[in-house]
Amino acid sequence: MDPVMRVGVQALEKLNGKNYLHFDFQVTEKERRRLISDISTGNIIHHRYLPFISFEIRFRIFRFKEKKAVPKSRKIMLPSHHDALTYRYYGKALNRIYSDYAISHDINDVAVAYREAQPGVHLSNITIAKEVFDYTTSFPKSWIIKGDFHHFFDTLDHQHLALNLRKVFGRDMPKDWSKMLRSITQYQSISRKTLERQLQVARVRVAYRSNGSQKPKARAYVSNLKKLGQLIRNKQIRFSGKNHVGIPQGTAVSAVLANVYMIDFDEWLMKRCEGFGGLYRRYSDDFIIVLSGDQLNKASVENFMSEIIRKSQDLLHLKIEPTKTKLYLYEQNSHEVTLFYDHGTRKTKPGKIDYLGFIFDGVSVSMRPKSIYKFIYRGRREVGKYITFGRSYDLVRQGLTESDIIQNKVVPKYVLSSTGYRRGYVAPNIHQVLQYLGRLQEIRQMKPGTLHSVHKGVTIRYLSGEVKKPRSSMLGYALRAQEAFEVGKPKYRVVIKRQVLRQIRRNQRKLHQGRENYKLWKRFKF
Repeated sequence: MDPVMRVGVQALEKLNGKNYLHFDFQVTEKERRRLISDISTGNIIHHRYLPFISFEIRFRIFRFKEKKAVPKSRKIMLPSHHDALTYRYYGKALNRIYSDYAISHDINDVAVAYREAQPGVHLSNITIAKEVFDYTTSFPKSWIIKGDFHHFFDTLDHQHLALNLRKVFGRDMPKDWSKMLRSITQYQSISRKTLERQLQVARVRVAYRSNGSQKPKARAYVSNLKKLGQLIRNKQIRFSGKNHVGIPQGTAVSAVLANVYMIDFDEWLMKRCEGFGGLYRRYSDDFIIVLSGDQLNKASVENFMSEIIRKSQDLLHLKIEPTKTKLYLYEQNSHEVTLFYDHGTRKTKPGKIDYLGFIFDGVSVSMRPKSIYKFIYRGRREVGKYITFGRSYDLVRQGLTESDIIQNKVVPKYVLSSTGYRRGYVAPNIHQVLQYLGRLQEIRQMKPGTLHSVHKGVTIRYLSGEVKKPRSSMLGYALRAQEAFEVGKPKYRVVIKRQVLRQIRRNQRKLHQGRENYKLWKRFKF
């Protein structure tokens, strides 16, 4: 087995896939071993790739300028279980091939996203952001160009991708690699809602298969691939036409394919930046360039920006997002960052460099507001859930019935009437009553130590001022970032730890106030 194949196979040593619903069942240990055997013998060429299933996830993101969270959606393309495992092999193997090519062509430091571990090198968003901020502050004046490619994964040109794959291979790709590439570029898909509607019309129900006595049963839309073929031939399932541009984001091979796609552009821009004594780094579709202000004036930097935009269109067939392309000037004497061309305008104003989750304003490095908002939102929600859970547990422990507890949910509030606001008693609606009843049933059935486990989990993540599990709390992450940014006596303050501790103290006050309110409520209600 050659070294590249061995690296890919090592990625398949364990099964860690998710039990989501697709055309096939979750991969078993026996099927994993069979896949490894197929790779070793070359039978992987006969692997049957299935269409993707698409769906949308909706979430909220924090807009710093608007000071509020706004809704956003993202389309997810889900590969089958066996395809996901296969892409994991190709992704890991291609990462090794790409790294060898990047080292030999002096672009190994450029792409910092989704790279394989290298001896003596620890890459993370913390270390990369520190490198950029330290380089920025190493000059009396620095120009910083920050850009983003428009709809990056959705607009990759297939011919250019295939050409670059042959470059990194140094020869024509093996047939199984060509087949994999076709599956990720010329894929077919179907939305989850459409698929379930078509299966309902065809009177096909979800199939189940035992995964062992201790595990829940695995599910699949069809009992086997033969059944899927029949449904396709009978036109009971209709997929989209073949894709002609772009690749799906999120598979184990998509990120490294994107790095391969960028090799010519990375090599060109790396040499241009080095000619100016500058730094160029790219994290997937986001890139940042730091240039010395002593060598270049504003007009020269503007011309360089225009050159980059033209090159991306000519070489990559990609458009750089104009609303996300920004030019900054950092001045060491005044410790200021100035932003030029915000959203395409020619307005100049004080700015902050937002990179890989961290903010540099010329004076200090902090965590970006969006990350803090997530911590605040999740902390409030989880602490609130724990307070409510604890109250209900206490009432159940006192021997109160469901009827007693629901009656005690009638609380005095100010309600709007024809004469204005007045104080009245408000009962919970039917939806709230059902929620209470479900929670009470769960409490009556739970084990004695469950409340303690809930309390422990909330404390570790949102309430403790000490790190108990470094990988499970925002404070653990903040301390790692604080320590990393402070290495080497940087020319800025680091306030990341202080940010998170401030929110933890707020969570602690919320918990204390919730307990005090409950004590007061009990005094008058019982």
